[in-house]
Amino acid sequence: LFKKAYEETKKRNPNESDEFIKRVAEAIAVGTFRYEMLKVSPEKIIVFDMDEALRMEGNTASYLQYAHTRCAGILRKASKWKKTFSPPTNLHEQEKKLVKKLLKFPEVVKKAATELKPHYICNYAYELSTILNEFYHTCPVLGAKEEKIKNFRLTLVEATKTTLKNALHLLGIEPLERM
Repeated sequence: LFKKAYEETKKRNPNESDEFIKRVAEAIAVGTFRYEMLKVSPEKIIVFDMDEALRMEGNTASYLQYAHTRCAGILRKASKWKKTFSPPTNLHEQEKKLVKKLLKFPEVVKKAATELKPHYICNYAYELSTILNEFYHTCPVLGAKEEKIKNFRLTLVEATKTTLKNALHLLGIEPLERM
């Protein structure tokens, strides 16, 4: 698992130090194993497919870690901006979906803890990452035409990053700033 993660990380980051590549590969490998064990409902049988588990798309730890990384990258590029919690007058449908999903996190965590079913958090984090990707592709964040919209969208990205970080921590998976 580590070897495959190392090779993929090195391929994607040819100019990075070996120390960086090893650290990221380890976080991916450990996260992949944990996520594959936790994403399955406790009463079901776990089938582990290493190639499937290491994919960067789909319901995998790498996909969630990448979504967190994407948020971190957007926020790094934005540098200076002002948090804006009041939405623009006409929210885009993807903005609405993201806000609604973010608001459900405490409820999901409570349910997962009460029922001892961490796969609820896995499902939530996967759905949040998917909604983030849809949002990112349909709503320009850094390229928004108005400053108020840009700031609101950056606030959404930061809230998503924080929520994903918290979900990943609950699952014992390291949220990465860069991959």
